[in-house]
Parts: sequence; C-alpha cells; structure tokens
Amino acid sequence: MKTAAFIPVRLSSTRLPEKAMINICGKPAIQYLIEGVKSVRNLDGIIICTTTNPIDDKIVEFARQMKINFFRGNEIDILDRFKNAALEFNVENIVNIDGDDIFCDPEFIEKTASELEKNKFDYIYWKNLPLGTTPVGIKTSALIEICDKKNTSNTETGWGIFFTQTNMFNVKSMTSDNPKLLNLDIRLTLDYVEDLALFEQLLMNLKWPFNLKDIINFLDARKDIQDLNKNIKDKYWKNFEINSTKIQMKKN
Repeated sequence: MKTAAFIPVRLSSTRLPEKAMINICGKPAIQYLIEGVKSVRNLDGIIICTTTNPIDDKIVEFARQMKINFFRGNEIDILDRFKNAALEFNVENIVNIDGDDIFCDPEFIEKTASELEKNKFDYIYWKNLPLGTTPVGIKTSALIEICDKKNTSNTETGWGIFFTQTNMFNVKSMTSDNPKLLNLDIRLTLDYVEDLALFEQLLMNLKWPFNLKDIINFLDARKDIQDLNKNIKDKYWKNFEINSTKIQMKKN
C-alpha cells in the first residue's frame, strides 16, 4: 500500500493502565480513533503497530475484530517498529497517529497524506493546535535512513527530533487556517485519569463522530469540563522531557 495510517499502541502504560482498551461510553478508547481514521478518503490502509509483549495480545485480537492490519515489533524502539511495519506492508508514506490521540482530526490526517504524496517532504508535523489532535507524516525512505544511522535503541518518546533536528531531511510544518482551532490551552491526549474524565464528558455531550471544531465550540461553553485535565499539563511535559530520546548517531 502506498500511503497508510500507522497507529502505535501498547498496553503496558503505567500512568493509565491498558488505556487503549478502556471502555468509554460503550466502546474501547482505541475504537474511536480507528473509526475516525477509517473516514479518511486518501489512505490505502490502517496498520496497528503494537509490540511483542504478551500483554498486547489483546490489541492484536481487537485489530482482528476490527478487520485492521497489525504489526508486532520492538517495544521501546518505535522507529524500528515503524520501519519493519512499513517494509512488511510495502508502505511508502506513513501517517502516524498516536494511539493516545483518539480524537485526532480526520481533516489533518487527510491533508498530511496529501502532502506526503506530493513527494516534496520527508517529514510533516503540525503546530499551534491542541495536543492530541494532529498526526505526523513520514516518508519510509527517511525512516529507513534514520534507523540505519541512529545509535540508540530507545526511541519511545520524542522521536520526531531525529527528523527535525538532524538537518538530513526536507521538513514541513503545517497549521490550520481556522484561527479558532489554534488553541493550545486544550489538551486532548489520553494519558491520565483526568484526561479520561474529559473524554467521557465529550462523548456524553457530543454526538459521535465529531471533529476539533465541535470540541472547541463545546469546551468554550463549558470551561468547567475543559479544566478537568488542566492541572496535569505541567506534569505531562515534565515527564516527556525526562523520557525523551536523545539524538545519537553512528560515527561515519
């Protein structure tokens, strides 16, 4: 397949155990993301990228139930996992949507795939939008080059810097032309119980499927709900910085 959505997901998280399979308003959390990605018109397929850890057998079984392709790879080297998944399914363009980001907006996924297929950029990311609502685009050729040259086996967190800070690739940043969506105060990724509380409120009060515009309109009117996960933003970014991978490249 030429262009595929990759959804990295595993169940060994300690902050919110087995969060991908947590039932939210009648469905496993990950199912909302899969349904959203399935609505994107210019993808050739969806691949769940999970790990060889036995705990992730549940993810594999769920992928089979949803009739979604899956790949099992390295638990902490996510770039290696992506590379091997791309090679197995013959994928040229990867649109990565983190499994935590169940409300990633299909419009941004579609636009990322479209930009990748123009063959001008190796890596595409979005900026100035709420955390958890945007994908990342990667050329498989760039991914293979990084995996050949990097000198670390832990790329679990913050791996984007291998594409944005090595000066090896053509990188593009994108943003929305709708200023109302440029709201960094809203947090829409599933990491903590506070995030779960917010997600439950969204799914109870909005008609699924909904998009980022719908979410922002609702939260603008319900600041009490928007503030449910406000207190964990600093904790999230501190944890991100502590665990982020460092650029380590092999010597020529």
